[in-house]
Amino acid sequence: MKRIIASAISLAIIATNAVGLNTYSSYINVTAVNSISNELKGECGESAEWFMNSDSVLVISGTGEMSAYADGQSTDWGWRKYGHNINEIVVENDITVGGSMAFQPTICKYVSKIILPPSLTRLNGCISRDAGQYLNLKDIYIYSKNISDASTINNTSYNYWSKVDTVWHVYRGSTTEASLRENLLLNDNQIEYIPDNEQMPTVNNKTAAELEPVTETSGPSGLTSKYEWDETSKTLTFNGKGTISIADYFVKYRNTAEHIVINSGITSIFASTGVLIKESISGAFYNFTALEDVNLPTTLTEIGELSFYGSSLTNINFPESLEKIGTLAFGDTNLKEDISFPDDINTIGENAFSGTKINSITLHEGMTIGGAAFSRCESLKELNIPKNTLFERKKIGVQGMSRAPETFANCTGLEKIIIEDGCWLGDSWDNEFTKNGIADHFCLECDSLKTVVIKGDVDYIGESAFGSCTSLTDIYLYNTGLTTITAKGTSPYLDNASINRPGDWRDSFWTGNNPTFHVVKGSQTEETLRNAGYLNDENTEYLTNFTALDAKIKEADNLDTSKYTDASVTALKSAIESGKTVLNNENATQEQVDSALTAIENAIKNLKSKVSPTIPTGNAPIVTTTRSAEVVKKDKTTAENLMKQAKITKLTVKSKTKKKINVTWKKVKTAVGYQVQVSKKSNFKKRILNKFTTKKKLTINKKIKSGKTYFVRVRAYATYKDAFGKPQKVYSKWNKKLRKVKVK
Repeated sequence: MKRIIASAISLAIIATNAVGLNTYSSYINVTAVNSISNELKGECGESAEWFMNSDSVLVISGTGEMSAYADGQSTDWGWRKYGHNINEIVVENDITVGGSMAFQPTICKYVSKIILPPSLTRLNGCISRDAGQYLNLKDIYIYSKNISDASTINNTSYNYWSKVDTVWHVYRGSTTEASLRENLLLNDNQIEYIPDNEQMPTVNNKTAAELEPVTETSGPSGLTSKYEWDETSKTLTFNGKGTISIADYFVKYRNTAEHIVINSGITSIFASTGVLIKESISGAFYNFTALEDVNLPTTLTEIGELSFYGSSLTNINFPESLEKIGTLAFGDTNLKEDISFPDDINTIGENAFSGTKINSITLHEGMTIGGAAFSRCESLKELNIPKNTLFERKKIGVQGMSRAPETFANCTGLEKIIIEDGCWLGDSWDNEFTKNGIADHFCLECDSLKTVVIKGDVDYIGESAFGSCTSLTDIYLYNTGLTTITAKGTSPYLDNASINRPGDWRDSFWTGNNPTFHVVKGSQTEETLRNAGYLNDENTEYLTNFTALDAKIKEADNLDTSKYTDASVTALKSAIESGKTVLNNENATQEQVDSALTAIENAIKNLKSKVSPTIPTGNAPIVTTTRSAEVVKKDKTTAENLMKQAKITKLTVKSKTKKKINVTWKKVKTAVGYQVQVSKKSNFKKRILNKFTTKKKLTINKKIKSGKTYFVRVRAYATYKDAFGKPQKVYSKWNKKLRKVKVK
């Protein structure tokens, strides 16, 4: 089975159909590029032309149809090599039919706006069906009223467009609107109407941008960047701004470059050569076999797909500005030291570090980690998986291959893994399909793994999550709510009964031996494991149950202590601190836990209310009154019921100007006000804004940085008065779908 997995992973790396790489071999006639015109313009149809201006706008002009399929293959679009620099696309009037796959995300990955003309009659697949791969696409304007069939830009099996935040701007009641709603299953939040009197805007800058001139030792590496080669020091140096997106000229140093220096101003590495290598387009520094070190700038935010794949690089230091590492970016390199990721990084792509020799990795909360991201890392010894980590299933692969995450599969040196609560599992298009779980094939065939520690709210363990981990001796399950697990002795994957290899079985814990399961006595976890056939009298040991203590500490921390005497509050705080000490001690006995729990309960019971002050008026003192508990409870219940039904709808988050975010939503009739939060992290652990407002829109311009990605959420609130007449808030749920915006 190990050979099968390794072979499948190897095949995935070079797979022609790799979703996410979207290799061009099936669609584009890719050939080695001998020269590139300095002026960025060319033909894209019999009477259609294109150019890219210095504002990073791709303009299509002329008449009639753009190029279409020829001999079963799509046109090799002239802007493909510079496409990652495209910020906006404008198709001018008199173009009638879009070009098949002209603006697909592997070419125009960072485009934020697409404008299509009144003359357009057919989309013809010019926009990709794989909506989720556009990173920044916020707005699509269609000034044509006559698009009757939008099915060419939708995958009917998955309806990707209905799952992204892109807003379509159309004329109300037009054939185009009806077609988009029918074929893309768009909702009201995804459609905005163009005013009847509004005309399509024109492009003022109609001068084609020019690349850096080519010399023997220098040339363009992007629309606004260049490289220089120093033969003496064997160094490639990159200067300018924006993206390294053209590798055709410096690829000749693949076997000689020992040092790479990328200077400040470069924000991303997303280059590919014009040469087809191993059935996929190669990355910027793909297979640089002499490479010793790389200096990355503090302006860098993204390292793209295959950027350093197969190179001889042994170590790397990531700048704090880095936000994303793409698919296979460092796969099968010689990286062997510790890897620590900066706080701002939120995405690690599929197979990003697969097949490396790294010794350890430091992850942080809120990261999204792609399938097989750290598979075949044979030198990893110990792992700690933090809370709120999203693990995605694989997008790449060959026909019939498992699409399980396989995040740490075949890490044959791994000995211990600790999994905190809150791990999420997502599908190939970032849709959550289960929360608080451990994915299928998560640590498949980690045959040195001895200890697994699972904490917190893990309630799901997938097929072969720890399959063929033949050295497992101890499995600690501090989580008490496990409900779903693949039973012991579940049928093998292969139908041929004569094939009976260890890895073929689908058990969540297939070990080939009888490891000890450490569980909380009487918990749902114990019951689930017994029913699934994992527990028996010989292999079960009981853990201390921290659940009640944890819940009581959270309850006590959330109490409003302002109305109680200082002495009683001090006693409560002391009990809470003692309880937290016990809670953080994994070796605490059940007696110690129960004692700490009782101490907090007693401290809560012994809280004493402050005496209401008397206010003398004339000769008679007037005692301030408090509201009865019955009245307070009734008002609170009313507010809670209002908020249970409240929903935030038509929430839009945009950035139209630099360092500014605009947030709008539909009014909630039962709400008194709204709470708006903005964070750099999807789990909102690092909030930069926590704002209360009574309006239904908000402009945010403090602590906002251009070029950065932020997450926004909104909820409504109602109020009631407590016993002392003080208003208290009751909240609705946060908006159902988290909003993400990249600031201009």
